[in-house]
Amino acid sequence: MIKKLIVVGMLLVMALSFLPACGPTESPGAFYTLQEAYDNGWLTAEDLRSIAYYHHGGQKVIPIPDSNGNFNPYGDFSMVDEEEGYAPLPKNPEVLSAETEKQIKQTMNLQYDLKYKLKDIYIKKYNGTYNDCIAVMMDYKYMRSHSGSLILVADVAFAFGSSNRIKIWKENES
Repeated sequence: MIKKLIVVGMLLVMALSFLPACGPTESPGAFYTLQEAYDNGWLTAEDLRSIAYYHHGGQKVIPIPDSNGNFNPYGDFSMVDEEEGYAPLPKNPEVLSAETEKQIKQTMNLQYDLKYKLKDIYIKKYNGTYNDCIAVMMDYKYMRSHSGSLILVADVAFAFGSSNRIKIWKENES
């Protein structure tokens, strides 16, 4: 009887080893901050300005310096219409393909160890593709956010109403 249990147990272990793993274990890309993408030379100041244009719906953020004349990430700002005649770089592609969205969601799951189903991860906003870098705002089920702030990258200001930030997704190089 014991021999039979051992044999059945070994057969069960062998059978389970042939089952495919659940989901990918290697991320198809990685997320970077706007500052990291700019510092790495993947985004230019003009790319950042276009991302800000799409993020703010055609308006420009003007940070109001604190009493010492310094930029305060939690300070006041005003929104003004973008300069007359300014045309942002076009979104190319205009919308993300289903495969690219899937890769971005897989990266979010793996890089931030979320363990969510892809249907519970959302691309809230797509702000364009620049030099193989995709600018997105992400969200996921049960995401906790904190107070908003401003960030300044290459003299381009971005305002956020919560702790959620624009992420730059870059596909892994093969």
